[in-house]
Amino acid sequence: MYQIEVKVQFRYGHRLLAPYEGLCNNVHGEGGTAICFLEGDSLDKNGMLLDFKKAKSKIKEWVDNNWDHAYLHHKDDEIGIYLRDQGFKIFEFQTNPTAENMAKYLFDILRNMALPVKKVGIVESFTNSVAWYEG
Repeated sequence: MYQIEVKVQFRYGHRLLAPYEGLCNNVHGEGGTAICFLEGDSLDKNGMLLDFKKAKSKIKEWVDNNWDHAYLHHKDDEIGIYLRDQGFKIFEFQTNPTAENMAKYLFDILRNMALPVKKVGIVESFTNSVAWYEG
């Protein structure tokens, strides 16, 4: 198997709703990195699994258009609803916008783009990251 790794950095704001209890109940900003692992068992005529530039361009375009400098929020978050109504950039989740839920969401997006995604990680801080993959 061949595997390539594409990283895309982005900035976003969010908060977590109950039943979560902790500091992340407060609105705060994050500097995230999506790490996308694409995998396949054969190479193209150029000897590549995928062209890095083309793969990164597709992933970066989606992340930039949807998550970068947006408020990511649970569908019931009044702050997100208010920001949307005021014309701010928001992205709505059916769940809390945790790094775990973001990784799964982006995995599904890349799969729908017909990219050969194997795993998606979200680095949320210098010391914390998560990953989603189908096992």
